[in-house]
Amino acid sequence: METEVNAYLSKLGDDRTHSESTQQAYANDLRVFLRYLDRIEDHPPGLHDLNSEQVANFLSAERAAGHRRSTLIRRLATLRYFQEYLIEIGTLDGIRFSAGDRVIQQVISEVSEKKAKNCLTEEQVQELLKIMESSNRPRALRDRAIFVLLLETGLSVAKLTALDMTDIDISAKRFHINLEGEGDMWLGLGEAIKPIEDYITDGRPNLLHEPGEAALFISQMDGRLSRQGVWQLLKFWGDQTDPPVPLSPRLVRHRAALRMKRSGLTLTQIQLRLGHSNLLSTQALIRRLEANC
Repeated sequence: METEVNAYLSKLGDDRTHSESTQQAYANDLRVFLRYLDRIEDHPPGLHDLNSEQVANFLSAERAAGHRRSTLIRRLATLRYFQEYLIEIGTLDGIRFSAGDRVIQQVISEVSEKKAKNCLTEEQVQELLKIMESSNRPRALRDRAIFVLLLETGLSVAKLTALDMTDIDISAKRFHINLEGEGDMWLGLGEAIKPIEDYITDGRPNLLHEPGEAALFISQMDGRLSRQGVWQLLKFWGDQTDPPVPLSPRLVRHRAALRMKRSGLTLTQIQLRLGHSNLLSTQALIRRLEANC
């Protein structure tokens, strides 16, 4: 099975439809499954191990190791995507397991989910990205670009919706923004470059009715996307996860703040991106997030 897993991961990298972080999440889930099979089998893992009983046993082991219900659901989703790939290329002649299999559902249902913290976890981020990336609809391309840009920058909704097409420099992988205390700046797009490029190329033209529209992010009713529209689209995608995530700009900004801190940005740099007027507010926020999230 190692050969098929490597081929699948290589395909994900080649088709450029998944972000680097999502590819890493897929790879991690599949490697965990292979290591599990290595431990329990006296032979190298093979495609015959991709069946309901074995998948259920794997999820049961993950449950015993203390992993949360959301982690088990994500692991199962990755294995299902891998199975779909094998069927697509003709390696498997049909479905060997599904999320609805009784034995698999029983394992997942027996996991008691801990009380959710008021935080957006990295696992939830990866699950949301997987769901968004499974759709090529113009709205999904726009919403993924917004979600990843918020994660990369921690922008307020007001600054996000104020962005124009002229604020984006795809070739230089940067965008123009006016930050309080710093004035006009160009900041790197980071991992948001690919989702934004996809949106501008394939999503925005299909939403656009007025060719002269300046706004980067536009609504399905045409015109600049409103702040309320951003709240609504985040809630929509949060409702698609299992269990649902109460997704909001605030949760995304807090996750962005943690990401920026862990990437090496200073408190002052984070303060500017979040738009805080007081550095002490940024410091207190980071401390709280690091303690609770």
